[in-house]
Amino acid sequence: MVYDLIHTLLIIISIILLFGVAILVFFTVVEYRPKKLEEAKIINNQINLVKFNEEYQALTFNIGYGSLGKDEDFVMDGGKKGIPESREVVEGYLAGIKDIINTYSSEFYFIQEVDINSRRSYKINQQQYILDNLGTTYNSTFALNYKALFVPFPFSFTQYMGKVESGVSTFTNFKVENSERHQFPGGFSWPVRTVNLKRGMLVNYHKIEGSDKMFVVVNLHMSAYDSSGKLREQEMTYLKDFMIEHKKIGNYVLIGGDFNQTFPEVSLEVRENPYFTPYKIEDTYLPEGYQFKIDPNVTTSRLLNQPYNPSDIENTYYFIIDGFIVSDNIEVTLVEGLDLGYVHSDHNPVRLKFKLVE
Repeated sequence: MVYDLIHTLLIIISIILLFGVAILVFFTVVEYRPKKLEEAKIINNQINLVKFNEEYQALTFNIGYGSLGKDEDFVMDGGKKGIPESREVVEGYLAGIKDIINTYSSEFYFIQEVDINSRRSYKINQQQYILDNLGTTYNSTFALNYKALFVPFPFSFTQYMGKVESGVSTFTNFKVENSERHQFPGGFSWPVRTVNLKRGMLVNYHKIEGSDKMFVVVNLHMSAYDSSGKLREQEMTYLKDFMIEHKKIGNYVLIGGDFNQTFPEVSLEVRENPYFTPYKIEDTYLPEGYQFKIDPNVTTSRLLNQPYNPSDIENTYYFIIDGFIVSDNIEVTLVEGLDLGYVHSDHNPVRLKFKLVE
């Protein structure tokens, strides 16, 4: 009797172990493995060239995959949710995001956390949604940051993220000569990496009318939840080397996005919490010939530990982690954080007015 019981238990344990091994093998086989450098597709390319001494506008905006507006929390930030309650909720947030994009009309849009085919945003192709809204005078490029056939987290029958395809997308009404996805070095260890982000940056190259130099436009969304700081260090080193390389050539460089770090000139007190406290970028980080362009007076992100409740001062956390870096041959005439109340995303946009100086 005892033998039979032990035998049955061993069989059950073996089946569970085999099932676990099978799952790990499956996730390993289907893991997204981007190359260090990949060509990015240009949709609806235009013919206009960038010119010297013309004032242009840029807008950087992490749209939270249309799913992280005022009524949402997120499990990685101490909340409970992995996805919004319905497709209608996502469509409502996206409608608000569309209105923001239209209100702050720009020649260059740096958009992060753009889902193209994800369960968490009800499989709405947000890149195409934004491009359709902007119309036929804009093109679009896209670089994956997150691709997984199935993300089991959070461990819930309803809240799991499932399939994720998401990244950064740049929209402009100027001709893109070529577009590249640069894979950042570093990554999570196995097996966590099999269903986790593989962050990269999207680089668009524009010819400048009457010049042999290029206007280099970089859209990025850097790592969060990096407790050791190793991912941050490797990504920032890669970005710095990229800036130095293009400075030597004499190109014009505009970098925009969500750095998931706060900036040297920001005096906002960052209250620590167990989930996400951004590192501060070192005063000496930028190579010669570059400047941060951020608005230190307007927060650009909130912690998703609960639905947005600004009156709950104790449990509401704000950060300034979105902005721009520009090379010194670009004259900036305005940088402005847009305090939009976190209604449609957990981020506020930042806009920039600038000129390429000959």
